[in-house]
Amino acid sequence: MHMRSENPPLCGRDHLSYRSYYFPVKNVCDGDLCEQYNSIDIAKQKSIAADLDKTPAEVSKRLEDIRTRYAF
Repeated sequence: MHMRSENPPLCGRDHLSYRSYYFPVKNVCDGDLCEQYNSIDIAKQKSIAADLDKTPAEVSKRLEDIRTRYAF
């Protein structure tokens, strides 16, 4: 939710409508959207991390853990 609001898509289309175009999507973690966290500017990272009561480093570490745990 935080990434959708802080980092709008390039094509201008709503992220959920794009991902749910063929099949409805609920309660799914979008890896493409999560991977964009490390590429956004530090001010936005701090804003998202503050909303989650974490530091940006903790959020990055958690995303890396999820990537390595479920990607392979």
